Amino acid sequence: MPMYIELVKYPDVFLRTKSNPVEFPLDEKTQRLIKWMYKAMYQHHGIGLAAIQVGYQKRMFVMDCTRSQTNEKVFINPEIVEKSEETLRDNEGCLSAPGKSGDVRRHIRIILKYQDENGKEERKTFYNLEARCIQHEMDHLDGKLCIDYEKGNYSRDKHKSQTMVESDFRTKSDS
Repeated sequence: MPMYIELVKYPDVFLRTKSNPVEFPLDEKTQRLIKWMYKAMYQHHGIGLAAIQVGYQKRMFVMDCTRSQTNEKVFINPEIVEKSEETLRDNEGCLSAPGKSGDVRRHIRIILKYQDENGKEERKTFYNLEARCIQHEMDHLDGKLCIDYEKGNYSRDKHKSQTMVESDFRTKSDS
């Protein structure tokens, strides 16, 4: 039986922290963390997972939008450099906010600049579901959640009434 990987869950304040850039070359701990993130993403049936969701304030996330779980990719220090004018509003769920969802407006095409595991800079265009997933994970890196959106637009105050709580997920990152 594989070990169950616990995720940081809303309303934990840790999810509201901004993630820090990842240094290259990657140390062994970060390389292990990437493998751990793939495992967690598949175990929780997600298509994307940010490091913050497993307790690390690192600017990176993993993604695999296929059903076959054969197209895993890691995006390190990602940055959206271009967005389409066209947006689409859709309902989004989040592994860190089970049972909740947000009505989120996302760009249907984005160009992402990021580094791979070897530190090589990549620049790639993503569409539709992958583009949505990337924007969702990018929000995590900046401390935003899909449940913060109201009628498609981000609103910092949406969950003000629900106080965020500290959890036992004390910062495990190197900061």
